[in-house]
Amino acid sequence: MTWLFLYALLLSLYDLRTRQIPNWATLPLIVAGLFTHFPGYPDIWFASISLFLAWANGWMGAGDAKLWIALLWALPVNVSANALPLLFLSFIITGLLQLTWRWMRKQPIAHLLTPGAWRTIPFLLLCWYVH
Repeated sequence: MTWLFLYALLLSLYDLRTRQIPNWATLPLIVAGLFTHFPGYPDIWFASISLFLAWANGWMGAGDAKLWIALLWALPVNVSANALPLLFLSFIITGLLQLTWRWMRKQPIAHLLTPGAWRTIPFLLLCWYVH
């Protein structure tokens, strides 16, 4: 779990700097996670489909969606059972933080694209704490 946290931290820093997450960083982790944890829990499938739909509707970037899906499938099996509620909890917490940050900086609340990979850090910390 520690390597997954460091992986997400490095990709978050890369995303903050370049505003993109490369495919070579996420796709191998998705494939490895699917290969090792297939068929997985229904919650992981539901979360993956929800993230795909969020990308398809323009609510999040493709790199962010792929990073989330990669992390969900790479989580250890004993942590995967709690992943869906923790995913929603981390989106609520980080969404409120982002709204507060935008309000403090007097930025528009909506229609502002910002790097989103940093949201995986609280998610993994929650997974680590709950586990």
